[in-house]
Amino acid sequence: MKLKQITVICMLLLCAFVAEADLLDSTKVYPIQEVTVHASRMERKLKNLPQKVEIISSDLIKSLPAENLAEVLKRTTNLDIIQYPGLSAAIGMRGFSPSAHARSYTLLLIDGKPAGTTNLTTINLDNVEQIEIVKGSYSVLYGSDAMGGVVNIITKRGSAVPEGHVSVESGSFGYRKLSADFTGNHGKKLSYGLRYSRQEQTKDYRIGQKNLLKFSDVDKLILDKASDGDAMDNSQYELNSANAFVNFDISKQWKIDAEGTYTFAYDVETAGNYWGTYGQSKKDVNRMNLYVTLEQNSAKNHFRFSPYYTNDQNPNYSDNTDKGFISFKSTVKESGYQLQDNYNLGKLNVLVGNDLKVYDYVSNRFSAIGTPADPYKPNNKFTNVAAFMQLAYSINQLDVNAGLRYDHFTYHIDANEGLKAPEADAKYSTVNPSVGAQYQFLKNFKAHASFGTAFSVPDAFKVAGKYTVSGKSYVGNPDLDPEKSRTTDFGLGYSSAKSSLRMDVSYFQTVHDHKIVEEKMASGEYTYANANDSKMEGIEVMSSYNLGQFLPERPELEAYVNFTWILKNEFTQLVGTEMLARDMQYVRKANGNFGLTYRHDRISMRLNSRYIGSRLERDSFGAQRPGIVGANYYTQGGYKATDKILQHPEYLLFDYSVGYAFTEKVNFGVTVSNLLDENYSEKDGYNMPGRSIVAKLAYTF
Repeated sequence: MKLKQITVICMLLLCAFVAEADLLDSTKVYPIQEVTVHASRMERKLKNLPQKVEIISSDLIKSLPAENLAEVLKRTTNLDIIQYPGLSAAIGMRGFSPSAHARSYTLLLIDGKPAGTTNLTTINLDNVEQIEIVKGSYSVLYGSDAMGGVVNIITKRGSAVPEGHVSVESGSFGYRKLSADFTGNHGKKLSYGLRYSRQEQTKDYRIGQKNLLKFSDVDKLILDKASDGDAMDNSQYELNSANAFVNFDISKQWKIDAEGTYTFAYDVETAGNYWGTYGQSKKDVNRMNLYVTLEQNSAKNHFRFSPYYTNDQNPNYSDNTDKGFISFKSTVKESGYQLQDNYNLGKLNVLVGNDLKVYDYVSNRFSAIGTPADPYKPNNKFTNVAAFMQLAYSINQLDVNAGLRYDHFTYHIDANEGLKAPEADAKYSTVNPSVGAQYQFLKNFKAHASFGTAFSVPDAFKVAGKYTVSGKSYVGNPDLDPEKSRTTDFGLGYSSAKSSLRMDVSYFQTVHDHKIVEEKMASGEYTYANANDSKMEGIEVMSSYNLGQFLPERPELEAYVNFTWILKNEFTQLVGTEMLARDMQYVRKANGNFGLTYRHDRISMRLNSRYIGSRLERDSFGAQRPGIVGANYYTQGGYKATDKILQHPEYLLFDYSVGYAFTEKVNFGVTVSNLLDENYSEKDGYNMPGRSIVAKLAYTF
């Protein structure tokens, strides 16, 4: 509660500067409002979008202590990130829980196309130019899984002249990284590039050993005091990524781009948990992404045709020894195209399009080398055909947009003799609208509001499957509806380049309908049903202010705040014959960042504080924590002590980075993650790394 009060006071102080700051001549100009948001599919400027959008720029990404995309998002946004040892991380947004073991409610895209994974840690950070975060239900443009929002990764492209970069990094826990890229051109029409990076952690990381915020005795038991400063066994990894792209201007209006990325890692250690009770194992990562874009751009329209293909293979081993064998392997292929045309009719823009997506899931299990076992579920696929339209109208200080999307799904389940699963088919359709408006007044203020719906398509085996796993029989439900969400948000923003101040306060409410749960039938078989509903409400606060304008040499000294508070997050659940309203698990009550960035001449620095709010989780480690008794469990929000729900504590982490440019071509930097050595977790049983230091040397040629 104290942290919230401090944040509010900081916001009020920043507001107080507005009147005086507007009279000063600032040398710092913030062009963020002029950034084009590619996730809008209409190439609209940020300032013209009523929807809540955040932009993470290339300069900000470079200034962060981060080994992967998950850590970038943790240290710049108010999103809910959950990370495990062993190259695994997932994202949640606005009350939707992150999950590394199920389909996500937040859609991850690369250049507007399917990323082929929900695992943030396997996205090559060296190939990221910009990150766009669109908050709220947004299926109108991208279909399934955009219930919480969309994270769109914009990749790097070639420069106007041939250029190359090489960087080396070294740091704590045996961390090493080598990155190299080269971009060139042939004449004025052809440009190309190659990139490669390899990073590894050759030692098990050490857990933090301090806690800044007040901890109760139960909080200490949850983390296990024995973990303070201890090693997280079996947490080493390596990751490689190779990328190539080519861009060719066919004519003044037509061009074609092609890009391919191969991400691979072998023998990535997976810890299981701090106590090792789930066994220590390892896995491989193999993913290929292929994207092609053919586009025509004229004064009146912008046509784009983008076929894509992704192939994500994840072999998991029986254990982490040299004798371990592949016990489970899944392959997910996604392919299709995006076809759209954006017409410029003066103040009115009209976007029409058609999307095709084929999702194909195949898995294999083995009980020993060369000995097949029954899979966890039958192989399945779906084909999704969609048509959509989006309108955007701007006049004076008013911006309005509205859209509608129709999706049709066709399911197919492969027969599997071991699972007693016959071949099956099913199909259904869904329609999703979106509308938004904003009005700018008093020059620097704007009021904005939006409403949208979204859906998450159920897995094919939940709709049409019939199979048996470990003696438990399942029957698909052909009447199963997709999970749906309806989000309304509105807020007030302020942005002034003259005073170098940006602020936005927004309220959001989301209703999540038709949540899919497992249900036992009278026959003794199990099926899937639309049972649970949930409701999320919250407030988001964003602000940044350049304090450097008051200093003699006018450096950039920016103070920033970015927070989300969940005011309400509950769901209904059938317990026996009683329908109960319960607080949501695995969702943080608050999440955000605040800090300072400094940049002047050749020096840049950043001090960031990350606040991780409390969360609820079911206790799965009672045997490892015998000190936790019935009286310690959470008994509010519809839960009883017998439900064994723990309320995990809140944490406060600090990160620091400093960089120095010796010349225009040579840069050196040092980053310190978890500066004060906090012992914390993002998932129960998986204590995260303590203080780590990384040095980086980069050369441009």
